[in-house]
Amino acid sequence: MKDIKILIAGNDMHYIETLSSVLFALTDSVKTVNGIDNAFNELSNFAYDFFITDYSLFDKDFSIKSFTGTFSHTDLIIAASSPAYSQESYAFRNGVKEYIDIKSGINYLPKILVNLFNDKNDKKKFKEKLLSTYMLNSKNEGYNKMLLQCEKVAKSKANVLLIGESGTGKEVAAKYIHLCSDRSSNSFTAVNCSSFTESLLESELFGFEQGSFTGAVKSKQGKFELADNGTLFLDEVGEIILTTQVKLLRVLETKKTERLGSNKERNIDFRLISATNKDLVNGVLTNTFREDFFYRISSIVIRVPPLRERREDMDELIQFFLKQSQIENEIIIKHIEPEAEEFLYSYDYPGNIRELKSIIDRMVVLSNEGVITKDGIPILFGIHKNYNKINTDRKIKAFDKIIPLQNFKHETESEYLQWVLEQTGGNVAEASRQLCISSRQLFNKINKYCLKK
Repeated sequence: MKDIKILIAGNDMHYIETLSSVLFALTDSVKTVNGIDNAFNELSNFAYDFFITDYSLFDKDFSIKSFTGTFSHTDLIIAASSPAYSQESYAFRNGVKEYIDIKSGINYLPKILVNLFNDKNDKKKFKEKLLSTYMLNSKNEGYNKMLLQCEKVAKSKANVLLIGESGTGKEVAAKYIHLCSDRSSNSFTAVNCSSFTESLLESELFGFEQGSFTGAVKSKQGKFELADNGTLFLDEVGEIILTTQVKLLRVLETKKTERLGSNKERNIDFRLISATNKDLVNGVLTNTFREDFFYRISSIVIRVPPLRERREDMDELIQFFLKQSQIENEIIIKHIEPEAEEFLYSYDYPGNIRELKSIIDRMVVLSNEGVITKDGIPILFGIHKNYNKINTDRKIKAFDKIIPLQNFKHETESEYLQWVLEQTGGNVAEASRQLCISSRQLFNKINKYCLKK
């Protein structure tokens, strides 16, 4: 661990020498200074992983809370020569990473620092991975406000509800909250509630014991158990039916879960983040969503803005996904033709970030010798341009006589989906991707309308 950088400060040399003699065996990068003013000058000019000092160096003019707010990149360790419980409690509440008795705990200090350093590196790697996969840097005030809210709420234990349109990046926001929290070194467990039937969702969340139902050939942990000491993310929470909501409410209230087919309760400690693109308040008013469950999951509500509200980010987002797509598809793009480029910057992206990435992937894959042409413009873009003309013809035909609204919706949706399938050559995965719905949802509609693939 030679790369750990440590600064030690104290008011007497015996204190400094005692700490440095133990830590020089851990790393060569140990700096010692006398007094808090010299420590602040050092911390302002160089990046240290840890600052170790006695509680007595702080006073009411510059408290521990002030320090952790000013030097957030450096972990503060209090090595007290005369520790007091009240001081320790205050220290941990205000951001101190470790509080030890220098007399009895100094021999454990190297191991403590190694664990903290590894944890910090894990967080750094997770953040780097998040930034390499998603674009979190923004010039948009609304999006930056959302990120700031995520950072603030991460430090609490409050349940969070993320709201916003489909494809805006609600799961990314959930991962960012997890990253900024004290649980970041533990698991982030995600469940898409719309991907399961009622019974399958319950077995996915609660787990089951062997033989509890047909097909349960061996016991399985549920997502609640897997999220213990970590974060559980329930995506599309608005799709959960009322009976399942009741069962989830009990888990949230008691922090205990029970596998299907078992009478044994397990204590769990997890942070809940939920997300939806539905109006849950309206769901409460129409009795399709339980009021008590809604209040339980929405202690903090954060809105993730749609892409159309972030036009100032378009250039960086396009370049980000363009670079990412070239790496993923092993294709080098040398030029983008004007018509294709105009489309990228002027299209309104109703499917938000997800649709932007999908369109850029399409353009890169269909490029010709490193040039993105108008052939890369999505097929469905023609529908947006000619939608009024297409539907005008249909309305003239439909308005020959009055028919039930449900019949009209059935007819227009089935015709539209059949046309989409024809345009994509019967490729359900591609069609669902461009429609911004899941393959499962599209298969259900194909069966419902007896469509041809």
